[in-house]
Amino acid sequence: MLQQRSSGLLLHITSLPSAHGVGDLGPEAYRFADFLEASGQTYWQILPLTPVDPGAGFSPYSSPSAFAGNILMISLEKLAEEGLLSDDDLTTLNEKPLEDVTIAEPASGDSAVLAGPLVLAPSTLHAAWIKKRPLLEQAAETFRRDASLARQADFVQFTQRQADWLDDYALFTALQEETGEPFWLRWPEELVRRDPATISRYTELLRDKIELVKIQQFFFFGQWNELINYCYSRKIHLIGDIPIYVQFNSADVWANPTMFKLDENLQPLYVAGAPPDYFSEYGQRWGNPIYDWAEHERTGFTWWMRRMRHQMSLYSLTRLDHFLGFAVYWEIPASEPTAKVGEWVKAPIEAFMHAMYRQFVSLPIIAEDLGARTADVQPHLRHYGIPGMRVVQFGFGEDLPTSSHIPHNHAENFVVYSGTHDNNTTLGWFHESSEAVCQRISDYLGFDATAETIVDQVCRLTMQSVARLAIIPVQDLLNLDETNRMNTPGLGGRSWQWRLHPDQLTEEASAWLLKMTKMTGRG
Repeated sequence: MLQQRSSGLLLHITSLPSAHGVGDLGPEAYRFADFLEASGQTYWQILPLTPVDPGAGFSPYSSPSAFAGNILMISLEKLAEEGLLSDDDLTTLNEKPLEDVTIAEPASGDSAVLAGPLVLAPSTLHAAWIKKRPLLEQAAETFRRDASLARQADFVQFTQRQADWLDDYALFTALQEETGEPFWLRWPEELVRRDPATISRYTELLRDKIELVKIQQFFFFGQWNELINYCYSRKIHLIGDIPIYVQFNSADVWANPTMFKLDENLQPLYVAGAPPDYFSEYGQRWGNPIYDWAEHERTGFTWWMRRMRHQMSLYSLTRLDHFLGFAVYWEIPASEPTAKVGEWVKAPIEAFMHAMYRQFVSLPIIAEDLGARTADVQPHLRHYGIPGMRVVQFGFGEDLPTSSHIPHNHAENFVVYSGTHDNNTTLGWFHESSEAVCQRISDYLGFDATAETIVDQVCRLTMQSVARLAIIPVQDLLNLDETNRMNTPGLGGRSWQWRLHPDQLTEEASAWLLKMTKMTGRG
C-alpha cells in the first residue's frame, strides 16, 4: 500500500491552539496544514474524531458513537462567518470563567454499572464541554430558523446519506437529555428494549431535539470536509484512527445489542482487556463489551463494513487500533474486578479480512500490531500487504539486537514512529529510562546520548528508517518534555488535555523538518 517514502506529523485536532479551551477545525487547523506543506510533509495523523464522554475522561478512544463527530471540534469562528453566531457570542464565551464539572463516572472502565457523581477540577476539555455546547445549540437553532434553502437542502441530503447511524445517535443523545439519565440501561424498559412503538413515539416527541443533534453533526462533517479538501489541495493526506472496541454506554450497543455478548438483561457477559504481564500484575480491564463475532460473521460483518466505509470516507489512511483483537482477544468475565481471570479467544480474522476485500477495492489501513502476541496477526498482515507499526522508543530493551523496533530490523511496508500518543515524549522517555537503557542508546548511536541530543537523534533514526512512512509526534519535533505528554494510560481524565501554543510552530522547526525530509528521501 505504501508505494513511496514519505513522512508526517502526529497531532490531534483537540491539541491545536484555540481561544476556546479545545483545538478545533478553525483557523489554527489550516495554519497547521500550511506548516506541514512548508515542512515538506505528506501526512497529518490524528486520533479518533468521534464524540468524547466526560465519564470516560474525554478519551477519544471511548466514545458514545463509532460514527458521529466530536462537536467540541466545531469551529465557532466558522459558525460566526456563516452568521450563525455573533462576535459578541465568542467574546462572552472567552470571558466566562472555568467552573468545576460534576459528571457521572463509570465504576470500571466502560462497564455497565456507574458510580455516583464525580466532581472534577477545571480543565480545558471540561471547560469546553460546558462553555461550547450552549453556543453550538444556539447556532443549530439559528440554522434551523434562518438557513437558506440551499443550506437546508444540503442538510436534508446529509441526513439521508448518514441515516443508518445518524438516526439512532440523534435519538440516543436526545433521550439522554430528555430522561436526565446519561446511561441507557437506566431508561424505561420500553426504551432499553427498543420497543418499536415506543421508539416511534419518542422520535416524534423529541423531533426538535433530534434535529438539533443532527444539525450539529452537519456542522462538524461540513467543517471536516472543508479542512480535508484544503489539505488535499496542498498534497497533505489525513491518517485517521479507529478503536477496535466501542463503549458500552453508546448508541452502537443500544441500537445493536445482538452484535455483542450480552445477557438477558442486556448486561455484558464479558469485557475486553489485556492479561497480566511483566508490567501489570492484574492486567488491564478496559471494560468494553466483547463482540459476538459469530453474529457478525452470520451477517457478513455488515456493521463493520458500514463502519469502515464511513471512516474511509474521512481519511486517506486509517489506523486500526489493537489489530490483534481481530485475530485473538482477552475475554474477561464481566463479574471479575480485574483482568487476571480471563482467556484468549480466537476471532474470525480470515473471514473478516475476506469480507473487507470483497467490499473494498483496496484497504488503506495501518494495523496497530504492538504489544503481546503480535505473531498472531503477522501472517495476515503479510498476506494482505497491510503495513504494521514500529516504535523507535521500544527498540532499546535487552533484546535490542533482535527487536523488531530497532531501526536495523525495520522493513519497507511499515509505519515507523519515534513515539505514539500513548508514549511519553522522547525527551520524557529518556528522562525516565534506566541507566542500562541509556547505555544501550549511547552504544547504538556511537556517542554518549544526553538530554540535549536524544530527541534529535531518535527523530533522525525514525526518518532514516527503511520503513516507507515515518511519523513524528509534534512534541518530539519541538523537543518537549514529559509535561507535554498526550496520554498516560490509566490516568483517566487527566490525559488528553495537551495543546500547542500558537507560537510553538516556528520557522526553525519547519526548516529542520524540511531538511531532514529531503535528506532521507521522504519529500
